[in-house]
Amino acid sequence: MNKKRWVGASIAIFIVLFALEYLFNNVCLKNLYIATASVWRPEADMMKLIPYYWAALLAESFLFTYIYAKGYEAKPSALGEGLRFGFIVGLFVSLPMATITYATMPLPDKIPLYWFLMGMFEFLAAGAVAGLIYKKG
Repeated sequence: MNKKRWVGASIAIFIVLFALEYLFNNVCLKNLYIATASVWRPEADMMKLIPYYWAALLAESFLFTYIYAKGYEAKPSALGEGLRFGFIVGLFVSLPMATITYATMPLPDKIPLYWFLMGMFEFLAAGAVAGLIYKKG
């Protein structure tokens, strides 16, 4: 495993995920979250816990890239491999998360559906970044 590419790709993926999480949760879904405020922690409590959110996102970025790097083949292309990996991880993570959350929390149908779709988009983006950065010299 090329550690320099692993770290570089992980940091780039963190930046992409950070931006997408902000866009999706603070812009796209803002009104749905306001409409379901009784389900969530009060905003002040969430802000106290936000460092855990970002730490988990950072860990996710490094773990995602680590797993990608361990199975890296660059067949037929680095970008294609990254997108395939992102798609598989997206299904593995986003589908159960959205479905299980919907089954256990009183949420409108739209929120878990959007979480699934946004999660797929995020993991495809992360896969593309991993593919473009972690490619053979």
